[in-house]
Amino acid sequence: MRVAYLLEDGVDTHGWLDAIFAACFGRHGGRQSLIVPVVNGVITERYREWLRVLDPDFVLALTYDNQGLVPGLVDLLADTDIVACERKRDETEKYPRFGFDATGLTSLSWLPFLKVVSGIQRVAPEFILDRYPAWVDDGFITDNFGTLYDSAQSFPIHEQLGVRGLILTPKDAPENRWRFGGVAADEVQDAYDVVDRMSKASGIVTLGQLSNLNSQPHRYEHPWTNGFCVVVGDSFADRISCWNAGLLFGDAQSQTFKTMRVPAAIRSDEIRTSQIANFLRQRNWIGGNNGPSRIVVRSHSLAAAEVQEFVERLRKVAMSHVDFAAIGSIDDCCPSDTKLIHGEYRFGSPSPATADATVRDVTTIVAVPEPFQLSYCAGMHPIFSQGCWFLDLVIDRLNDNGRFSNVREAWTLPIRPQLVRLFVDRVPARISKSGSISVQVDTTKHVVEVKQPTDSDVFWHILNDRQHYALSDMRAKAVKPVAYKYSEPSDKGRYLQGLLGMFGTLSDVEAILNNHFWRSQFSNMAAPAQDQQEEVIKDLQLRMKAKNGFLQIDDATGWQTLAERVIQKSIRLRVPRETTRYSKLFVAWEKELTAAIDANDQLKRRRDAILAEAPEDLNRSLSFLLERGIFYRGHEWVCIDCSHRNWVGVDSLKDIVSCDVCRRDHQLPVNVALDFRLNEFFATCLREHDTLTVAWALSALRHESSDCFMFAPQTALYRDYPENQGKRVDRELDVVCIVDGKFVIGEVKAAVGLIARSDIEDLATTAQELNADVAILMALTGDQGMMDEKVQQLGALLPATITARGLVSDWDDTPSPYL
Repeated sequence: MRVAYLLEDGVDTHGWLDAIFAACFGRHGGRQSLIVPVVNGVITERYREWLRVLDPDFVLALTYDNQGLVPGLVDLLADTDIVACERKRDETEKYPRFGFDATGLTSLSWLPFLKVVSGIQRVAPEFILDRYPAWVDDGFITDNFGTLYDSAQSFPIHEQLGVRGLILTPKDAPENRWRFGGVAADEVQDAYDVVDRMSKASGIVTLGQLSNLNSQPHRYEHPWTNGFCVVVGDSFADRISCWNAGLLFGDAQSQTFKTMRVPAAIRSDEIRTSQIANFLRQRNWIGGNNGPSRIVVRSHSLAAAEVQEFVERLRKVAMSHVDFAAIGSIDDCCPSDTKLIHGEYRFGSPSPATADATVRDVTTIVAVPEPFQLSYCAGMHPIFSQGCWFLDLVIDRLNDNGRFSNVREAWTLPIRPQLVRLFVDRVPARISKSGSISVQVDTTKHVVEVKQPTDSDVFWHILNDRQHYALSDMRAKAVKPVAYKYSEPSDKGRYLQGLLGMFGTLSDVEAILNNHFWRSQFSNMAAPAQDQQEEVIKDLQLRMKAKNGFLQIDDATGWQTLAERVIQKSIRLRVPRETTRYSKLFVAWEKELTAAIDANDQLKRRRDAILAEAPEDLNRSLSFLLERGIFYRGHEWVCIDCSHRNWVGVDSLKDIVSCDVCRRDHQLPVNVALDFRLNEFFATCLREHDTLTVAWALSALRHESSDCFMFAPQTALYRDYPENQGKRVDRELDVVCIVDGKFVIGEVKAAVGLIARSDIEDLATTAQELNADVAILMALTGDQGMMDEKVQQLGALLPATITARGLVSDWDDTPSPYL
């Protein structure tokens, strides 16, 4: 379980740090918890980026204005629970305590493993560090090692653990301090005697080690990792810098400790600093390679001269390269570039436990795999397996409309907490920054039920459902009502759904419509001849008396006149050619193929072979279109009595055919040739609903995806339920999709010039209302420079959290060399 703490400096800050360290040492992986300093209610940019990469499951805010941090955290974190402990600036919390419903798996879970499995520089643990309740620490044990009393809050528990206690006890402890009986333990009075004993024997285990086993999820590139990090000082910056520096190194498997904070008061104590130096000589191998190891002493509160004596003693006793480097800022320990942080599982480390289940039905039962070390805790005291952990789910999508038609992809979701319940609804869960779902489980949870929602369910919850947070989450009281209560596919969207039903998948739609040959054939058969556009424009300008090419209509009479002229002109427009024949298609294909060959030197070398394969290519492509219902085969003939143009499907052809109008019988010609008729629904999609443009837009975004792509057809949005507002649509979105976990909405036009200022303003408003990740303008034709200008206008209307983009199609009139 990954936890981050947001801590503001104050009069009781060190007490809170003690509590944080104790909680982290008691939790499996807790040593890798990030402590984020907050200064005057502000988190620095470098810590913000580190927090983003960590992607914690829980964030605990310990500032004087926790609620003021929420707006910045919402956009920074994924679906993370943000809980808070209230602090008052002028009051000191005597007993800093915090907690949340989920308690991570105990770090004690590693003890059975260590008692069974030995390795290099590792023997079975004999002692575990603990303390008598009245013992007082100077910070050396609290910051570096931890004790059972502080983390487990149960004393004594050594017998339950099967190890002896190494107990820190005050010198004036009463003789009858163990009233409840004898304790199998060794006692020491000085914390620095602990490191002295650890230098001589490796049978002593601490919570600082246990909480850092097999828990390093990232690999950092940072100059602080070039040597063992020793921080001298007691300030807020010193303590946080030393703790967070531990996250830069690997876990405790190869080397138990890589950082250490030394209280300023003992830096001149010859005995204690010599004990520390001797420990580092025995237990540090960082930066050594083939020579002495390396140690870097750092401090924020002390100057170089104030720690010079300590540095010299380390150099002498530890027999290492020892340098001093000042900590100029509390940000110094942060990664300089979070893009260089990578996930890491080193060779020889235990692999993450996994379990597979086949997705067949709406609900799948998945066995819960346990962390590696719990297999050694079976049958032992429950103290070893207390707490929870998170199970990362990779869920394949049953729907087959993604990037590839023959590869099932996994769900990658946008960060919307309301989506979690669509997949798992009986256990706490969250969406991680990778877009997958993480489920909170423990040893009592043996299986998880995983549901498989439809794409339409996911998009409905994004568009029309409010965000859901736990009651303890600081954001629960600030959830805004949804902007749109209802959504449904628009009229154009239903035509797109029908088109996808005909083709089967978006990739098949693209394969055909991306082809210039078929695109031109469909255009000729489905729409009026394009060469009449100029004629229509000139005629309307003449009849409407347009001045200097501009038409002005400012009254109802003008609109009535325009309607009459359009109706008159439409009657004279050439009707689309509804049918074609194989011979015409083959001639057109040969012409197209020849033009493609002439434009490509490599194709010219294979001219004869390519042209020889032309009939087979056309036959194969036509077979696909016939199978999908794009074309119908039959015979078109004209009745010699009434001149009606008749169509007879191939299944109904017979020697005698009857006219649909006059009912006269006619004999089928002996040399009858089959015609190909374009599906009227498909023709309507291209002619009236601009489905071609939207199909390109979705295909272009599909190609940009690398993990997961899903989309909804064009969508109508309603601020209230349709019946409550007279079926009036408030917004219509051309693009509604999820690309690699980013929620994208957009406006699509046939040409860049058709994107009006009002379209840009509507898209910007809707993107903010729906909290989209990307708002995109797309056009099938036009100049990219003009598109860039419109994207700048869109970006100026959007907050920094929403990306503005623009895309112009690369589908052009270049002849197609293949079908």
